[in-house]
Amino acid sequence: MASAASVTSLADEVNCPICQGTLREPVTIDCGHNFCRACLTRYCEIPGPDLEESPTCPLCKEPFRPGSFRPNWQLANVVENIERLQLVSTLGLGEEDVCQEHGEKIYFFCEDDEMQLCVVCREAGEHATHTMRFLEDAAAPYREQIHKCLKCLRKEREEIQEVQSRENKRMQVLLTQVSTKRQQVISEFAHLRKFLEEQQSILLAQLESLDGDILKQRDEFDLLVAGEICRFSALIEELEEKNERPARELLTDIRSTLIRCETRKCRKPVAVSPELGQRIRDFPQQALPLQREMKMFLEKLCFELDYEPAHISLDPQTSHPKLLLSEDHQRAQFSYKWQNSPDNPQRFDRATCVLAHTGITGGRHTWVWMARVPGDSGCCQFCSPPSLLGTEVAA
Repeated sequence: MASAASVTSLADEVNCPICQGTLREPVTIDCGHNFCRACLTRYCEIPGPDLEESPTCPLCKEPFRPGSFRPNWQLANVVENIERLQLVSTLGLGEEDVCQEHGEKIYFFCEDDEMQLCVVCREAGEHATHTMRFLEDAAAPYREQIHKCLKCLRKEREEIQEVQSRENKRMQVLLTQVSTKRQQVISEFAHLRKFLEEQQSILLAQLESLDGDILKQRDEFDLLVAGEICRFSALIEELEEKNERPARELLTDIRSTLIRCETRKCRKPVAVSPELGQRIRDFPQQALPLQREMKMFLEKLCFELDYEPAHISLDPQTSHPKLLLSEDHQRAQFSYKWQNSPDNPQRFDRATCVLAHTGITGGRHTWVWMARVPGDSGCCQFCSPPSLLGTEVAA
């Protein structure tokens, strides 16, 4: 339906130029302008300056014949429709319930043109041969189609939500594994750092001891060498002095002097004792524990980090009758009630256990499991390597 402003604008277009009111029984004169029949009749009764002249149009001043009024029935219908629109607008009817063209309430739906029609539209020639239905009757099959679409869309949304939930759980497992590996790395490096600091202290202490022993033996060596040099210097000085004397003095005690020089043996001291030298040569052996520890550290670190997550599901054919498995076969809950489970040779009937549905034939894997004590709100989470060819879970 037209807005209140547009209705007012249309009403202004069908006002009588004489009375400025809505046209009543509109008539058209020779110049084409329209007036109320009563207003134009009264206008013609007013005498002009020249009684012989024809009256002129109040708007364009073109002369017209007083008896040439032509009723404008089409304009009268337009005025009626505009007044009806004004009435509808005044009553506050919703735009969706009223035909914009005729101002009538909409009752019908054209199947061919997919248009909503009023009574006047239905009688129009362009819709006369079309299939017409009442609005509610026409909406019924579309409502069914909408319900089918909604069902499909809701199902797809649920599937997407299930995928989201599953992937979020998977991401949470991966985050847990990353956190576990982070703690393992921190722990292993902390242990290695402590061991390296201890080994550093031990090796530095041993080197300090070797350094002290070398300095001590150097001092002893210097003292011994200095004594020998002093004694040899005294003999050399004595012989040089003896050689410079006259023959009589040179020959005095010459034999005993020569015997003392000839029988004098030089002691050749060793700066580093064999024991100290062996200790220095054996020092690299002290680093063997460090090498072994580093090798073990690298192997252990690679072993810990090389685990891959194992995506397992619990086998309902093997679950104990007191275990309730979830629909995705990822969780098992203990129940005091004995379940009516099909009897088969693989099912546990004594131990409250369940096997994994898919075995692991190779590689290093981990899987995270949570244990909740009945009656306790808390739970414990563990990350452990599964056994090969099946994993047994005890409730």
